Amino acid sequence: MKVLAINGSFRKQGNTDIINEKVLEGARSRGAETASVFVDDLHINSCQGCLECRQDGICRQEDGLMEIVKKIEEADAIVVGSPIYGNYMTGQLKILLDRLMGVISRITYVPGGGIKSITRLDPKKRNIGCILTAGAPTPECADDALKLLRRMLGSLTNGGFMEEIIAVGINAKGAILFPKEEWEQVAKKYGVPDTAAYAEKAMDRDREVLVRAFDLGCRLVG
Repeated sequence: MKVLAINGSFRKQGNTDIINEKVLEGARSRGAETASVFVDDLHINSCQGCLECRQDGICRQEDGLMEIVKKIEEADAIVVGSPIYGNYMTGQLKILLDRLMGVISRITYVPGGGIKSITRLDPKKRNIGCILTAGAPTPECADDALKLLRRMLGSLTNGGFMEEIIAVGINAKGAILFPKEEWEQVAKKYGVPDTAAYAEKAMDRDREVLVRAFDLGCRLVG
């Protein structure tokens, strides 16, 4: 069983990376082989809109795309993570999704004028986890990014499940692991009267996210 984590963040050891790794930790506890890839390390160019991939699933650009396509096809479960910047996923993750669109799936027309996306890859069952992190206090900031991830990756599931974790209120690198003292400093900066209560609430919230992430990793494996 292979589980692949794709990280759309620039930050190693940032919140998205930490949560992704917790998911992989859960997967490893069930015997899975895991791997993690940062999109920023792949050197992938922007889509040029030539539409050649729509014909045969092959992109004419020569860069790092096919490296990640091979890993995606080999994976039995996939985790895709991104921080939310300006109410959307990071630019480099969007570039990857643009490039993947015609390579990993093809569009067919259905009676009545609708369309259907069908995977070009091995049509095996894959469970997929989506991890979105944000400094904003409410999860609605991730709605648009989550909508695209569901549409883009849905054709890969083939009967598997897709589940998301949205972690909010963590607007500093590694904040999801902040101790009480650091959260109290954050509260003081924001002028919160009861800094201790603010810190406890933030830590409880973040512990719950990490527990959910580990559990998701276990269930991705089954």
